[in-house]
Amino acid sequence: MKELLSITEVSLKISEGKDLKKLFNYAIKVANEAFGLENGEIYLFRKTEKDLSYFDKVLHENNAIVNNFPNGSEIVTPIKSADKIIGMIKFTRRNGNSFNNTDIKNAEVLASILSISILHTELNEQVKEKLNKLEFLYEISQELSKTIELEEVLDIIVKHIKKTFSFDKVAVLLITKDGRYLKIKRASSGYSKEKIKNLKVNIEKGEGITGTSAKKEETVISNDVEKDNRYINGSSDTKSEIAIPLKAKGKLLGVLDIESNIKNRFSDEDKKVLEAVASAASLAIYNALLYEQMKSLAEKDELTGLYNYRAFRKELDKEIRRALRYQKTLSLAMFDIDFFKEYNDHNGHDVGNIALRKVGQIIIKNSRNLDFPARFGGEEFIVILPETDKRGTYIYAERIRRIIEKEKFPGEEKQPNGKLTISGGVAECPSDGNSAEKIIKSVDIAVYKAKNSGRNKVVIFNGGESNVDN
Repeated sequence: MKELLSITEVSLKISEGKDLKKLFNYAIKVANEAFGLENGEIYLFRKTEKDLSYFDKVLHENNAIVNNFPNGSEIVTPIKSADKIIGMIKFTRRNGNSFNNTDIKNAEVLASILSISILHTELNEQVKEKLNKLEFLYEISQELSKTIELEEVLDIIVKHIKKTFSFDKVAVLLITKDGRYLKIKRASSGYSKEKIKNLKVNIEKGEGITGTSAKKEETVISNDVEKDNRYINGSSDTKSEIAIPLKAKGKLLGVLDIESNIKNRFSDEDKKVLEAVASAASLAIYNALLYEQMKSLAEKDELTGLYNYRAFRKELDKEIRRALRYQKTLSLAMFDIDFFKEYNDHNGHDVGNIALRKVGQIIIKNSRNLDFPARFGGEEFIVILPETDKRGTYIYAERIRRIIEKEKFPGEEKQPNGKLTISGGVAECPSDGNSAEKIIKSVDIAVYKAKNSGRNKVVIFNGGESNVDN
């Protein structure tokens, strides 16, 4: 009766238990007190690193085994789940008494109860894990729905994945405009800035694991990159990689790439969850890219491809506030095509538009990514150069002037000086103006001085006067 009550008590404890370690300790305590089974030890094969050769006989016999030694005995009973041995429970006696049939039955009952406990706990863990993943998918979807800005969208994707799954590296690569390459647009803290610099800038479709995913437009998993010749070595720590294509409206947008420092890290379950994440992310990225395209069209001059005046003023106000707040320099370079009215009169407005477009493209091509080139109006162009003093801006402006002077333009031989040229001016914030109006006026005065002193030159504004500073 005592044994039956003990078994019932253990069974009830199992139905309440969530912590296997505590439950195992309790089961061993009951085994000792109720059944007289001493020195209990429990091994789970999937969780222990112990040598399983010790249990070879039990694995082979698939039943409890009693071993008698000169100084004691032991009983080893398999813990089974769905006819598969998942662990062992072992008891030892050192007083020379052997285990009897009752002891074996009691050990087998405990093993049976423990197998139910393990299954019960693991099912609870699986349900909890699924609920956590569903909650994660809901949260990331909610976050993505709150913004339309591409940088924010990418940041949400990378941060949520990194935080939830504790992967070592997460990156979003977007397809380039020509559709041939993938380029990293956002990466987690797993990639240092230095590592990103050393990584290949453009990954061609079909190249590497990410490129393969892009080309096939399907998920690619490599759970041992050391043996995968497709792997592009970006980090010596990486052992596993998964690449999931980002697609929306039938269009490939890029690839979600995740790396782990653990071999065989990515399971089929990970694949399903990450593909669901990629699906939500793809739609958010698609909408953000569409918004960027619309915003770009609204901010760009259709003829030259430069920013328009409205976008320029908005950017200038922002950059001036930044320069004043952090005590940084900021300069403007302004250009005016010389004798442009005469050029139009002789060649017509269509040819004039070709010249305007060509000058605009030269300015874009020779500006840095952080510069902001705009069409100021008519034949005038202006460029914001953050964190650049007027000496550096003069060098930049003079380079633009020389390139245009050497460039061939249709009908330029009819110009007063036989070539199409530009005059330029340079001014700096805050020394030449601490507001948009003041610095624009200063750079305009410098251009006026250049045009009145022979044209085809760049002049630096200097206080109330402007001077040619060669």
